Amino acid sequence: MLPKVDLSDIADELKRLGDEIQRAYDDSEQTVEPAPQVSLSGFAQLLDAVRAGEAEPRGESAQVSRPVTGAEPEALLEHGLGLLRELGDVARRLSLESQAQAVEVLAVPFACWMLRRGGELQHPEDVVNALAILANRLSRPEELAELYGLMGEIAEGIGADRVQGMDPTDPTDPWLVLLINRGIVATRSQQPALMEESFAAIGEQLPDHAPNFFREGMGQMEALNYPAPVREVMQRYFDKWCSGQRLH
Repeated sequence: MLPKVDLSDIADELKRLGDEIQRAYDDSEQTVEPAPQVSLSGFAQLLDAVRAGEAEPRGESAQVSRPVTGAEPEALLEHGLGLLRELGDVARRLSLESQAQAVEVLAVPFACWMLRRGGELQHPEDVVNALAILANRLSRPEELAELYGLMGEIAEGIGADRVQGMDPTDPTDPWLVLLINRGIVATRSQQPALMEESFAAIGEQLPDHAPNFFREGMGQMEALNYPAPVREVMQRYFDKWCSGQRLH
């Protein structure tokens, strides 16, 4: 299930997870710093500070949040993502892998909420990783299509400087990972229109990676018996980018 882009839902889920992490922290014999409550309190204060913009139209929310919080939306977004990362690290050091991932996944709805209100995502690594976690959990085409929409919001919210500074030779570059994963999610959603959009972006922005992506995609068409309209789109892009290359 996808998390809702809603501050109250984020707060409720974080409280539930925070209680579990705090109990494990209290019962643990090892020293883990910072204490979970440090990150939890910090994030709760952050949510309280940005709630003033929740009821405002998207175009006005950034102007509302600046005088209320004393910070730009980008700074608030980065601070919140840092607190989630910190709490996830604490959970992982307490051997709570499931809770750690659940905390980290909240980066997606929080980032989308802030982006919808004028923020810009300057360091997308945590959010891109969280999107990948969600993609691996989902199997229903309609949920994958919804996730695709969130991935599009994140892609649009990444700062232009970050996109222009992408390193296409680095397979871990977050912009590269996001575009490739979005193409995979579009394919798994079985919606040709989403495939067309994401495939075009891969061809335009990642031309060196496109042949391998479409070769692997054609392999998946055969292995998983995708419907004919999905196969047609993949075949067309495969023919365009892999003509004359042998399918492995």
